[in-house]
Amino acid sequence: MGGIVAIAVALAASSGCGGPPPSPTSKAAWGNVVRAGTKPFEVVPVPRSDEVAAEAVRSGAMVQAGLDTVKIQVAEPRPGEQAEAVRAATRRQPPALIVEAPADPDADLEEAVAEARAKGLLVLALGRSLAGDSEGPGREVVIAPSPFKASAGRIVALAIRNATNGKLDPKSGALVVVRPDADPFVADRVAALKEALGAAGVAKVDELRVDADATAAGDAVAEAVAEAVKSRPGVTLVLATDGASLVAAADAATESVGTDRPFVPAGYTWDEPTAKSQASVGTYAAAGIYAQDRLFRKAVYIAARALRGEDPAGRVEIDTPVLESPPDAALPRPRIVPPTDADGPAPQ
Repeated sequence: MGGIVAIAVALAASSGCGGPPPSPTSKAAWGNVVRAGTKPFEVVPVPRSDEVAAEAVRSGAMVQAGLDTVKIQVAEPRPGEQAEAVRAATRRQPPALIVEAPADPDADLEEAVAEARAKGLLVLALGRSLAGDSEGPGREVVIAPSPFKASAGRIVALAIRNATNGKLDPKSGALVVVRPDADPFVADRVAALKEALGAAGVAKVDELRVDADATAAGDAVAEAVAEAVKSRPGVTLVLATDGASLVAAADAATESVGTDRPFVPAGYTWDEPTAKSQASVGTYAAAGIYAQDRLFRKAVYIAARALRGEDPAGRVEIDTPVLESPPDAALPRPRIVPPTDADGPAPQ
């Protein structure tokens, strides 16, 4: 799956480790130093096709490093170098590695993780276990989002409520909007939303896949959603699986108000401030807050604590809270376009 980021973070407390650090001319990001002579956490991502999402991951790790007063450095390997990035970090003999699991199994990556654990390193696997059949002596800690079933169920319930309030038939049809490269857990959210829609008795659920990065998603997804709704007479719910798609779906929904094809938007997003605003006025029926950088921030936090002697649990899950629209919310309000000079003065 394209756009998947893999991270290897190395904590090293002594000098003389093998392998050069990333070039000082790269986009390496530095946090604060916990003490003189401490080597940085090494963050080695596989390049994402979506630079906005890649920067969010880098920034999230950087912010957490600052909070934990540790130093981090972000490298820029070429595509396909995830396993080698883990091996390079292992050669520097760090006390811990943080590795993001790709959506699809990678035997070479699991072998590289096994090599790290064989050297006694603590491995923090993001998303799912990368242990395979390996057994230490280094431990593996899995950091993952909680199952999306609960959040998806609540999102669907609120979308149905708003559609009912707006005099639409909420069970006649739904459209799930998918940007496949948004993050490694898109497929999990799609499955959870479809399961919740089926459990709620929605007659027909279609999927709209849009190949656009976050920067280009606005117009591309909004236009695609509008056309998809027009071509599917039963659709009254549009559920997005990532933030860029949710913004675009909401834009299309506000344009649909007053037409013969209105619908209710809801879904998942990484943008909590915007989601709070849009849910509070009923533009979003509901918004599940999921951001991939939260896994990296939690991993940096746990790795820093482990370095200081704490013993982490074997699995850590991160919840997905749902922001809700008011109980009387219905259809999104139409967008108000300010008058231009050609329209004459605004009415007093």
